[in-house]
Parts: sequence; C-alpha cells; structure tokens
Amino acid sequence: MNNAQTTRPKITVVGSANVDLTFRTPRLPVPGETFAGHSLHQGMGGKGANQAVVAARLGADVSFVARVGNDGFATQAIDAYKNDGINTKFIRHSKDQPTGTAAILVDDEAENCIIVVAGANAELCADDVRSAKTAIEAADVVICQLETPVEAAIEAFKIARAANVLTMLTPAPAKLVTDELLALSDACVPNKTEIAAITGKAVETEADCVLAAQTLMQRGVRQVALTMGGEGVLTLDHSGMSRIPATQVKAVDTTGAGDAFTGALAVSLAEGLPLSDAASRAAIVAAISVTRIGTQTSFPSLDEVNGWNQPEETK
Repeated sequence: MNNAQTTRPKITVVGSANVDLTFRTPRLPVPGETFAGHSLHQGMGGKGANQAVVAARLGADVSFVARVGNDGFATQAIDAYKNDGINTKFIRHSKDQPTGTAAILVDDEAENCIIVVAGANAELCADDVRSAKTAIEAADVVICQLETPVEAAIEAFKIARAANVLTMLTPAPAKLVTDELLALSDACVPNKTEIAAITGKAVETEADCVLAAQTLMQRGVRQVALTMGGEGVLTLDHSGMSRIPATQVKAVDTTGAGDAFTGALAVSLAEGLPLSDAASRAAIVAAISVTRIGTQTSFPSLDEVNGWNQPEETK
C-alpha cells in the first residue's frame, strides 16, 4: 500500500465499462407509449469506468480492470480512458460479447431510468483480476461494484486485503452482495435502496439509516457512507456517526452522481482524510456532476472542485 501522500493517490478499479446512450425526454414514458424526445447523447459509462474517470480527474493514478467487446464502442471507450490518463493495460477484449451498453432516459425533472445490457462485462473473471495483481497490491484503494461477476470483486478484495490495501464496495445490484464480500469490504458506499435490500431493514428515518449502517459494520464492514440523495450522506465508522447535508444545486441530470461520490471518496481516503471529511468533499464532486448533462462528461476536474463556490441562489 502506498502511504506516501507526497505522491499521487493510487486507485485500482475493478468493474464495468459501458457505452451510455442518453435520451432526454419531457417525462419518462409508460408502457406502450411513443413520443418525441429532446435529444440523444452518446457517452461512456458503467459504474467501474465512472469511478475510475472521476478518480483520475481528481488527480489519482488510476488503473482499470475490465472487459470490453471487439467493437467500435470498445475503441471509443479505451481512447476516452487514455485521454483521462487511466492505465488501460488490464482491460481485456471479449471474443463473443459486445461492449456493455446502457440506454438512459432522463426527463425534465432530472429523474432517470436505465436499461443495461452487460455484454462483455459478464465475462470479467478472477483470472482477469489476478492478471492485475501488481496494480491492486500497489494501490491505496481498490474499488469494486457488482455490474460484473461477484467472483471478480471477491478475488480483487482478497488480493487487496493480503497487501493491506483499503477495499471499497459499491453494492449494486444489492442482490449480489454476499457475507463473504461484505467481510472483505473495508468501506461500503450504498444508497438507501441498496442498504435496505442488504440488511433487510427499513430506512425511512434517520434512526433507521443508522441502524442499517450498524448492521453492515456488524457483518464486517469498517466504514459506511450511506448516500441519501437530497438528504445528504450519513457516515459511520469506529469514530462514530456523522451527517453531511446535501450540497444544494440545481440538478439537470443525476446520472452517475453516486459514482462521482464514490470515486471522489476513494481519492480523499487515499489521501488520508477521515471518513466524514472525505464524504464532505465527495459530496461537492457529486453536486457539481448533477449540474451537467451526461455521465463521465459531467465529472469535474480537481481544479474545478478546488475553485468551486456554491451558487448564490442555492445557498
């Protein structure tokens, strides 16, 4: 593990790579309905790639372990990652499956619904992870999500734990979270829906949220950052509980905000910030992202975050 913070924090992300097709619509359609949308935007997505990109833009040295197809989307995605300075050495090509693709509908209220076809993401395996062992062992933080097979995440976290590297889990989709995976997760970054599914506990009140976070810690997680959208973030670790209020902005597209938060949180933890301070900084990154259309295109640079001032009309 790299503890010298005179150097750039090192983040290794194991996870999904998608191409996002974002359709802007007046409202979300109902079954059987056809109506005209405002626009179509093609960008790069996937929870893994999103988290890698935001970490890189915040100054981290990032390696990405993933699977893509042998298609034009794969070429576009890898070129985009390289433009952000991400190490793409550990991205493998599938022979039979296309690059993962997401169709995203965003309405005028910034609400969204998403359809994802996993494609090559479904082929990411433990062997792919083992091929990136050196990058995992050299990292300060290793991030995994579950848009790729859980076996890949477990293998990554086992390698990281053996090397004393902080492990961070985005537990989505929540149905794939196992006791083994939680026990290997130093930090867990769920939303309210995910933590309710994992713990089987309702999260309607703040007391419910605290109880659910405590349940995760009882199952082996050491740090919990529960994201609650407009209600802010609740953090819990051995030092206690903190409540970070939401940063108030005018949202135009919330797609990828959770990934912006997670990638930023990983960078701040790698830099040695306490969990609550890291979450406060990550909340600003997420807030900036929702003021822009798109996923990776909405993620800010380190200079933008350092120079950001909350708009007067939202204070």
